[in-house]
Amino acid sequence: MGKNLFWLILVTTIIGGCSGGGDAADGKASAAAEKPAKYVNWDRYGNEPDEQRYSPLDQINSDNASRIGLAWAFDIPRARSLPGTPLAVDGSIYFSTDGGYQVFGVDALTGEQKWRWSAISETPDSLRLNMLANRGVAYEDGKVFVGVNDGRLVAIDAETGKTVWSTRTFPEGTPRFISGAPRTMDGKVIIGHGGADTSARGYVSTYDTKTGKLLWRWWVVPGNPDDGFENKAMEAAAKTWNGEWWKFGGGGTVWNAMTYDPELNHVYLGTGNAGGAYSQDIRSPGGGDNLYVASIVALDATTGEYKWHYQVNPGEVWDFKATMDMVITELEIKGKKRKVVMQAPTNGFFYVIDRETGELLSAEPWGGKVNWASHIDLKTGRPVENENMRPKVGHSPHVWPGTFGAHNYQPMSYNPDTGLVYIPHLEAGMIMGTISKEQYEEDYFRNKHPFFAQSGATFGGLLFDSENGGNGSLVAYDPVNQKEVWRDVTDSFWNGGTMTTAGNLVFYGTARGKFNAYNATTGEKVWEFNAGLGIISGPMTFAIDGTQYISLLVGYGTSAGSGIDKLRMGWKFNAQPRRLLTFKLDGKMPLPETAPPSFDVHPVKVADFQPDGKKVQEGLFLYHNTCITCHGAMLNAESVAPDLRESPLAANFDAFKAVLTQNLLAAGGMPNYADLTPEDIENLYHYVRFGAMTAGGEKMDMDMSECTFCGFAN
Repeated sequence: MGKNLFWLILVTTIIGGCSGGGDAADGKASAAAEKPAKYVNWDRYGNEPDEQRYSPLDQINSDNASRIGLAWAFDIPRARSLPGTPLAVDGSIYFSTDGGYQVFGVDALTGEQKWRWSAISETPDSLRLNMLANRGVAYEDGKVFVGVNDGRLVAIDAETGKTVWSTRTFPEGTPRFISGAPRTMDGKVIIGHGGADTSARGYVSTYDTKTGKLLWRWWVVPGNPDDGFENKAMEAAAKTWNGEWWKFGGGGTVWNAMTYDPELNHVYLGTGNAGGAYSQDIRSPGGGDNLYVASIVALDATTGEYKWHYQVNPGEVWDFKATMDMVITELEIKGKKRKVVMQAPTNGFFYVIDRETGELLSAEPWGGKVNWASHIDLKTGRPVENENMRPKVGHSPHVWPGTFGAHNYQPMSYNPDTGLVYIPHLEAGMIMGTISKEQYEEDYFRNKHPFFAQSGATFGGLLFDSENGGNGSLVAYDPVNQKEVWRDVTDSFWNGGTMTTAGNLVFYGTARGKFNAYNATTGEKVWEFNAGLGIISGPMTFAIDGTQYISLLVGYGTSAGSGIDKLRMGWKFNAQPRRLLTFKLDGKMPLPETAPPSFDVHPVKVADFQPDGKKVQEGLFLYHNTCITCHGAMLNAESVAPDLRESPLAANFDAFKAVLTQNLLAAGGMPNYADLTPEDIENLYHYVRFGAMTAGGEKMDMDMSECTFCGFAN
């Protein structure tokens, strides 16, 4: 038997179990069999353009999953939050770390590093470097593509790790950032950005993969009418806004969801919340749908021409967004096969939409409590909102789902064999209010610091009132009949994404560090592995020489750094290594030693220092408008940044000031805050010192009459 024929038969045997899954599964099996016989790759964000996160591999299956073991582990230097899904291409694994400032090429068989690409050395000292999470890379034609937090889109040679080209997707110094994975579309690469809360006007940009030349750009919301409109879609959208909305940016940023449909030559964009001000009374007085925020928008992938849209939240005011991953497939609905796009956005409904026309086919609450709307009217496609659920000045409703959503960026998956979607669910509500237009316009931080959040919203905390309140779940959901089939409730809130296979398996990791495999049909847990650190990423699977592997990035972070109690798992900064873990049947490697969780705080004392109450108050507000993202609410850091109460650098004023303003720790992910005034820095210092002293149980002789919220500092 010839060598090539042998490998083709072997790989075909491995994936043969998917042949019973109908047309979609057969198509995937054929696609896998046609690849070079030595490799079955996972070379796109969701494996295939449809982003089903389904693999036709079945060597590892629900009958033998108990034999899964660790094949190798790769420790990742200078990494914090790792929500991305790695790619596997012809024997190499590619992945990015925080902010897209590092990309690695790793040998998929041995776990040895092939190369490491870094953008840190190219970052200007004046640039605000912010190590926000990065959800992954794209691959096409020998190049790896990464969106860097500072606005660059970079093509990297997949063999050497050298830069092929780099282009700027937005100007330096603008309040935007990139945190999502690019997508490739037959010679094109598309990228969006975040920043709605800092008054950005959203758009996506599409570039030639070979040269980096801009091919087309599509704006999500209209700009100033006096400047003219970029296209007819923007002209139509402007009729759904009121007042001088462009002064608030508009939002609608595409920071995550972009699904390419090669069959229809569409790209579907999931757009974000309304930006600048959440309150419609501020940004668009008199109301209006405010297109195209919180929408799924279909564009022609070649030209960027608008095709259709569906808006999940007209006139969005709750920080709801349609930026969650979208899955495309065919479903039989009422006896007719329909080409559909499916999404579970943050607002708690599950949507099935005709991807040819944009017609809404079904929408139902799917995971838990939803109270902002009673239902979705299928005739009009619009939600029927419940009375008094919109925040107003003096009125702060209790809203479910809360700001985290019923489902966030952690990807769902779809198995064409079982017909089920596997969704990471979050169960929490929120108390949400708003400030007046006058307060918003006069806000000190908004006017002084353009990089700070400018939502104008007030949040009274998370709400939990159900049996599963405050926990996350893995939900298996039937999208045709719009009903839950099974659920596994975890003992943690902020968990990872899912991946499913022809082996009748679904994989899902948790914030407690448990990497689990379930029978995809019944929900029975068939395997569990302690990864030694919380998981927020989505796994993937690939095959080399007939052996199936499963890989997962382990790096608890993103919103876990906020310090909210439900997200705190005891993972301390630099205590647990960030890792790429790879598994196979009968893998024998033990997990390298990892420190256990700990909630202990060991504050650094400063002799003879007494905080000033007013400065503590000012520092508290300043801190919670910027530092909170990494160092945690009320100084309760979790995993992604140092606990400032324990930091020797934060105990010395001169060192504290230098770190904030001189980019001294840029390589470690510390942003540059050169725009802070000496008074700002002093106020921050007093707040940090106050937090350290209260954590240490010290008594303070100081006037706290000006410090309204200081009682919550520890």
